[in-house]
Amino acid sequence: MGDISASLPIRPRQLIRDQVFATLAEEIISGRMQPLEEIRDQDLQAEYGVSRTPIREALNRLADLGLIEVSTNRFTRVAPVDLDAQADRVETAVAMIGYCAVKAVPTYTDEQVASLQGRIDGLLAAGLAEASSREGLSLWYALWGEIVLSAHNQTMIDILDGQLALHLTRTVPAQPVAAELVDFMRTGLEQLRALLERRDGVGVREVIEPLFLRSTIEPLRAAAALAAASASASSDSTRIGRSPGE
Repeated sequence: MGDISASLPIRPRQLIRDQVFATLAEEIISGRMQPLEEIRDQDLQAEYGVSRTPIREALNRLADLGLIEVSTNRFTRVAPVDLDAQADRVETAVAMIGYCAVKAVPTYTDEQVASLQGRIDGLLAAGLAEASSREGLSLWYALWGEIVLSAHNQTMIDILDGQLALHLTRTVPAQPVAAELVDFMRTGLEQLRALLERRDGVGVREVIEPLFLRSTIEPLRAAAALAAASASASSDSTRIGRSPGE
C-alpha cells in the first residue's frame, strides 16, 4: 500500500497496462476526469503513445472496480459516485480498521506510535476543514492504512489496497466541513493520540467508529437520500407534464 497522497506517475519498470491504469485511476479519483465524462480509446492511444491492448486491459480493471462504466458499442465513461455504495465501503473499512487496532495497537513499539502520531499531526496541520479534499482524504487514508498494515492480515490488506483504496480517496462533491464537525474530528484525533500512547486498541476502535460515522457515513447517507428524493421529484414532474396521449 503506497503513499497515495502522491501522484501516480508512469514508472519505467511497470507493465504498460499498469502504467495506464495508475494514470487513469489518478485522473478519476482526483476529479480531473468528471463523472460521466467519455473515455475514448483513440484519444488515450494518442495521449499515452501506446497501443489499444494495454488501454483496454486498464479500462477493464477500472470497470471491475466500478470506477468506469462500459456499454459495448455505445460508450466508456467515468462512473458517477454512488453515495450509498461509498458509505458501504466506508463501513467496511471501519470494521477492518477497528479489528486491526484491537489486534495490533497493544503490541506497538515506540516507533510505531510515533509514526501514527506524526500522521495525526499532519492531519491537524493540514486543516480539518479540508478533510473531504483529495489531499485531506489521502492523509486520512494513510493514517488508517498504517493501522491495517500493522496487523499483518494479508486478506484485509488486499481488500483495503485492492478494492477500497481508490474509492475511499476519490474526491466526492461535498459542502465545506462545518466548524462543529471540525471540532469533533480534532477532539477524536487528540483522543487517538493519547490512546496510542497507552497502547489501548479497544479505545482506539471506540473512537474510530463514531469518528467515521459522523464525519463520513452519515453525510454520505444523507446526500444519497437527498439525491434519490430529488430524482424521484424530477421523474414525477416529468410524468405530470406529459399529456395523456404521450
